[in-house]
Amino acid sequence: MKKSLIALAALATLSGAALAQSSVTIYGRLDASVGSNKAGAPGVAKSVSQLESGLLSTSRLGFRGTEDLGGGMKAIFQLEGELKVDDGTAAGFSFNRMSIVGLQAGFGTIKLGRHDTSFDDIRDISVSSNLWDSEFSPTKVAYVNSVGGVAVAHVADYSSRASNQIRYESPSFGGFTAGVSYGFDEQAAPVKRDVTALNVRYRAGGLDAGIGYQEQDNEVAASKREYTTIAGAYNFGMFRVSGGYNKAEQGTLESTGYTIGANMPVDAWDFSVGYATNKSELAGVTSAKSSGFSAGATYSLSKRTRVYAAFLNGKAENAAGTKIADRKLYAVGVRHDF
Repeated sequence: MKKSLIALAALATLSGAALAQSSVTIYGRLDASVGSNKAGAPGVAKSVSQLESGLLSTSRLGFRGTEDLGGGMKAIFQLEGELKVDDGTAAGFSFNRMSIVGLQAGFGTIKLGRHDTSFDDIRDISVSSNLWDSEFSPTKVAYVNSVGGVAVAHVADYSSRASNQIRYESPSFGGFTAGVSYGFDEQAAPVKRDVTALNVRYRAGGLDAGIGYQEQDNEVAASKREYTTIAGAYNFGMFRVSGGYNKAEQGTLESTGYTIGANMPVDAWDFSVGYATNKSELAGVTSAKSSGFSAGATYSLSKRTRVYAAFLNGKAENAAGTKIADRKLYAVGVRHDF
């Protein structure tokens, strides 16, 4: 009997140690706001009053975890899906934002599944002080090829995520890291919709800078899209700035854009402004111009809850310089992280 009790105690100890090596975290974000949205042709588009979800940053629910495999290696996983706070939508919920499993060790990190592309990491730097991860980012009106259903002759903006993806992230070498991702189209020829991206990044002190490239293949050569971005951000302590250059190519159509933003924290407040502009040329002739300006402020009620107010004002012009689309967005809201 005594031996049995000792064996059970040993087993319980080993089981507890094994469990201690694994961890799972449930997390989320709820963002809701009241405001007005207007997008479309001048004189035609109407303002719509709305209670909207995810304007400052996307509402989400997620699970992430790690398991210590020993020898410095870990198994990792993450599942994350978008929520709609305004109507409580649950039907059809999926982990559309992220669904990965992978390994992490001294050689770096390998992730398999649906994830942001390696290019997206660098584009995020360029708007990190410009109401990042937000519908209020001026790139949302400057870099797109449609505003409120009005077609604008720009190259369509990049796909920030790819399914069926294998992604590698290197360890840091003196502040330098590199990443590469490849998303399979998983369709028989002649369909070709692979997404390939790579980046090189440098982080040291208050500096964060990098260059990224993404190629979105298509079986029709003229529909293949390529993107190049150079971005940087610097934290000066009293304020932060970010900016970037973006080039998009599709056949003979080429779009060149720039964005800049700044954040200034003051006690519990954080004030932000941003601007973006984009110009496209078709076979060397101007085809469209767009620009956007945004400003906003957040106030932290706690480490996890903040209230905010922000606006976005943007426009698009055709080759003749005639304004063909407007975008105006105003909102006040609250965001809670858990």
